[in-house]
Amino acid sequence: MYKLTYSPASPYVRKVRLAGYLSGLNDQIELLNPDHETHIKMKSNNPLGKIPVLMTPNNQYIFDSRVIVELFNDTSGKLYPNDDNKKIILTNAALAEGLVDASLLYVYSIRYSGDQKPSEVWQKLQLTKIKNTIDYLDTNVLNDFNSSNLFISHIGLIVALDYLNFRKIYDWELKTKNLDAWHKQVSASLPGYKETYPKDPS
Repeated sequence: MYKLTYSPASPYVRKVRLAGYLSGLNDQIELLNPDHETHIKMKSNNPLGKIPVLMTPNNQYIFDSRVIVELFNDTSGKLYPNDDNKKIILTNAALAEGLVDASLLYVYSIRYSGDQKPSEVWQKLQLTKIKNTIDYLDTNVLNDFNSSNLFISHIGLIVALDYLNFRKIYDWELKTKNLDAWHKQVSASLPGYKETYPKDPS
């Protein structure tokens, strides 16, 4: 049984959970809430103090989400192909993760500003990255993220788009046509989509 440090709002945790569903491993993953003793121990084994951390059945600690995804793919072979398309799919997955990174940096600029006003320059920088990426994806998503086969690139982009909605950062649905249609199609067929949709911890 795998054990996974868990927060229902984390896009990186959601990426791992969706990878588990797509790999057929979800029933072998135990989610550990932040107050769980094992969660605290596992998180302490990542000196960065970040989640997710995965504990394997042989008690090995694995982080971050990209390495956990690679482990799941080694087990299932379902997250990216081992052929000439592998680099393309992983590049697209990196683009999606960059969209998540910019979104989180925007959120953190507010959350950790304390008594200070968040930097407008910093927020504008992140929003520009987000807008440019959304514009690019609306033009290229039907080619770059072909939905006939689901891979980690599809998971990554679904996670990124839903996180933008969840935190109300950028209203991409009203500003796109192809991307909105792609999201509706892929989210309807992605295993675990509804079960993993982000929510604030109760």
